Amino acid sequence: MKIITPEISVIIPVYKAHSTLERAISSINNQLYDQDKIEIILSVDDNSKYDHFKLLNKNIRILNPSGKLRTGAGEARNRGIKIARGKIIGFLDADDTWSSNYLCELKPIAMRYGMAITKTEILNQNGNHLFTLDPGYNFEIKHFGLLPGSFHPLVLKKLAGPFPNGASQDVIHCINLLKKIPYRSKIPSHSKYQIWLNEKSKTSQKDFSKLVDNSYKYWRHYYFKELKVENSYTNIQIIRVLQNKIIWNNKFMNSKKEESFYKFISSKI
Repeated sequence: MKIITPEISVIIPVYKAHSTLERAISSINNQLYDQDKIEIILSVDDNSKYDHFKLLNKNIRILNPSGKLRTGAGEARNRGIKIARGKIIGFLDADDTWSSNYLCELKPIAMRYGMAITKTEILNQNGNHLFTLDPGYNFEIKHFGLLPGSFHPLVLKKLAGPFPNGASQDVIHCINLLKKIPYRSKIPSHSKYQIWLNEKSKTSQKDFSKLVDNSYKYWRHYYFKELKVENSYTNIQIIRVLQNKIIWNNKFMNSKKEESFYKFISSKI
């Protein structure tokens, strides 16, 4: 039997993900794309077993770390990148989903430019639409500050990673990609990365906003130092973005409302 090398590797960091992982995998199974050209890497970051999820897709590979566990989503993604066989890497959280046209729309753009980003749709825990983070025709670094939330790229493997440690690692990774790639990414017309609000997720914990605040301040300081070495407009943009991120996050922390960050900003944008 001929072994087909996958074109796309989808990396899913899994940490206490049993209750939502099937939904995430189903959204990959529903892609309007040749399933034989997709591999799914479950990058495990806890002591749990996920072997039974192989029944959902024959191309699932389970990556169990040989060393330290509970390293965080960033390091779990980095481990997945190292073993990925696809030319293109997609990143999906275990409690999120892709619209069915996600890969078909993003792949041609990623092949041409090196990466592609689409709109982020926020759904409640029942799957009902709340709002969409849509930057319009193009996506630039500045949109990370104007639109509070996460965007997840489809990217050539040679450009993917490394993800930093800690909170906001996905935001910093995407900003660094846009800094490396000299283009303004066209936003596909219909595809969406879908974030499901989950009261049990780490991002919904009360202390997570403080961790995010510390992370943004660390990276703002990092780019201030880099600005002294490389006084570029891009670094100035990144600093402004991080400052806007800090402002949005502080507004949420000061609101003292018992709701998620995305629930909070749904009434603000």
